[in-house]
Amino acid sequence: MRSPQLSDAMKHSLRILAAAAALAVATPAFAQGGGGGGGGMGQMSPEQMIARQKERMFAGITLTAEQSAKADTVIMNGMKQMMEMRQSGGMNREAMQEMNTKRNEALKALLTDEQKKKFEENLAAMPQRRGGQ
Repeated sequence: MRSPQLSDAMKHSLRILAAAAALAVATPAFAQGGGGGGGGMGQMSPEQMIARQKERMFAGITLTAEQSAKADTVIMNGMKQMMEMRQSGGMNREAMQEMNTKRNEALKALLTDEQKKKFEENLAAMPQRRGGQ
């Protein structure tokens, strides 16, 4: 059982990291004249960002409390890595795809065999590219 202090500290860290990730995503859009219109990610709280990703990836899958908490951690770590890569200037399509693949494999490792099948279906139904290049 976790102490309430650890849980609060973890939530606080999660909020800070997700907020930083949201800023990292929103800043280039504004700099390129994107305004605030591209789906509202920059307006979402860290919890909303994680919830949105989980909704899409785990649609039709009932996670246990333990699976859900671990998924939150995996998703947050992925957001943090993307933010760090953006800040270092090393962000490219291949690197992003590799990070997404690693994140998805880590998430899949949390699931039962039956859940994995639905997870794969959900990933296949998700758009693989954002924006137009």
